[in-house]
Amino acid sequence: MEKFVTPKIKICGIKREAEAEYLNEAGADYGGVVFYEKSRRNVSIKEAESIVRRLYPGIKKVAVTVSLDENLAKAISQAGFDILQVHGEFRPEILKAGIPLWRAVNITEKKQLQEILIKESAWGDAIAGFVADGKGYGGGEPFDWEGLKSTVGKLKAESGKMLILAGGLHAGNVERGIRYFFPDVVDVSSGVEEENGKSREKILEFVKKVRETKQIQSF
Repeated sequence: MEKFVTPKIKICGIKREAEAEYLNEAGADYGGVVFYEKSRRNVSIKEAESIVRRLYPGIKKVAVTVSLDENLAKAISQAGFDILQVHGEFRPEILKAGIPLWRAVNITEKKQLQEILIKESAWGDAIAGFVADGKGYGGGEPFDWEGLKSTVGKLKAESGKMLILAGGLHAGNVERGIRYFFPDVVDVSSGVEEENGKSREKILEFVKKVRETKQIQSF
């Protein structure tokens, strides 16, 4: 049998309470807050708590980190986040956060990808999904979809985990990305931004485009 499905939507890098309201209005599934000092989207734990309190209960809260340490992992868990997204080095003590993990991978580095699949398979159900991204965090550029289609497919098939498609998505290319990779979640940040932060209009446009794109799923 077959059914039509659409991927869920994560809006990443929200920095203001008003932006949380944009997600509520649009009906996003996940809201991402960045904890990385080198990012222009970085926020403190205190700021993050104020932001995520504005999100509707049905929107899952994702803490996005880069090579975080145990102390930050605990603080994030105590702040009420639902998911911990980890870029960079993945230290075993992160597991103490006690919330599901999304592991971000540089899909352009095939050797690194294989090492991650082997090493982190031992951590079992703690890893709920893999974020397929390009070089660097938050670069705003898509990776080579054509050349790396099989690599992304392998990541999903071998891990058996959720696939979160990231890297340069916007309303103009997300339909193609969905039809190419059949992701469980599409993850957008710079593609819904303007000069001063997140754009309400771009978020609404992106969500509308995703909801209109149907995938056929066999079961």
